Formats: sequence, structure tokens, C-alpha cells
Amino acid sequence: MSGRTGVLVAVLAGLCACSSSPPSRVYTLSETAPDTAGAPGVGFVRIDRVTVPGEIDRPELVRRTGPNRLEIAGLDRWAAPLDDTIQRVLSDDVARRIPTPAPGQARAVQVDIREFYGDGACNVTLRAVWTVRQLHPDATPPNMEDIHVPSGGGPCPATLAATMSTALGQLSDRIVAGVARSGPVSEN
Repeated sequence: MSGRTGVLVAVLAGLCACSSSPPSRVYTLSETAPDTAGAPGVGFVRIDRVTVPGEIDRPELVRRTGPNRLEIAGLDRWAAPLDDTIQRVLSDDVARRIPTPAPGQARAVQVDIREFYGDGACNVTLRAVWTVRQLHPDATPPNMEDIHVPSGGGPCPATLAATMSTALGQLSDRIVAGVARSGPVSEN
């Protein structure tokens, strides 16, 4: 009986070793260096809220592989919820672009991500609408951004997080430029 038990234990151990899944790869987004020097006279800009569409609001990386098809990478995961990560990166990016905000001016920006995918080659499309939150909601029309960033090269999906970070950097540039164009904060 002990010989059979030993064989059974060895077979079960072998099956357990074969059935183990490969390790997950965990990614995050990061801030990027500004393309240009910050606009003078821009006040403090706070990224107040970020929303993401439900199909990408998940722990796994999602890529668009066709007009109506998404690929969910089971082993490639985000280190934190994507909306929180995007808000952190945009906040850091904007702060890098406005290193010394003009005193007395503060704006809260809300960002609604409409689309944020890599394709099969990890080229990234970012479509977002951002608004400056003010006391009078009619005062500021929404700003629609359509950003396309080619993959930085290398194996996909390993390059996806870096390419998505670049797209967020470009969105940050546009937010800072848009806030600068809107002029001083009104006290109405």
C-alpha cells in the first residue's frame, strides 16, 4: 500500500506542477516629460475626476483587434484600477507642465475617457472630453480630444503601457494649453 501511495503522491504532484498557470505581468502608466515649457500665467489645475468606459474598466489590459472586437489579456494586468491610475498620471503630468502655478487661480478639470485602446500592434487611440468645472456650467464648453500615438516598438503588449502614457502626456499638453487660452478665473 505504501508503494501505491508514493506513486499516487508523485502523480498528483506532477499534475499540480503541470496545471500551474504562468505568472501574471503587471503594468502601470507613468507621467511623461512635457513637450514644451508650461504656459505662463496658468493657475493651479487639479484633475478632479476621471471616468473610463466599462469595457476597459477592468484589471486586465484590453486591446481593440477589430471594429467590434476586443481582446482581453488574461495575464497582462493593471497594477491598480485604470481610472485611478489615469487620474494620478494626468495630475502628475499637468503638475510637470505648470511647475509654478499663478497665485490665486485654481481650476478643477473633469476628464471623460471615451476610448483608450491599443490595437493589435499596440498603436494607441485616446478619445477624451475634458471640461473645466466652474460655478456656471454653461460658461465652458467641453473640449474633445482625439489622440493617436504609434507604438514605441518592441513586443506588444509590453509596449502598450508606455504608449498609453505618451497619449496621456499629449492629453495633458492639450489640457494645459486649453486652460491657458481660457484666461483668468472669473469670480462671478
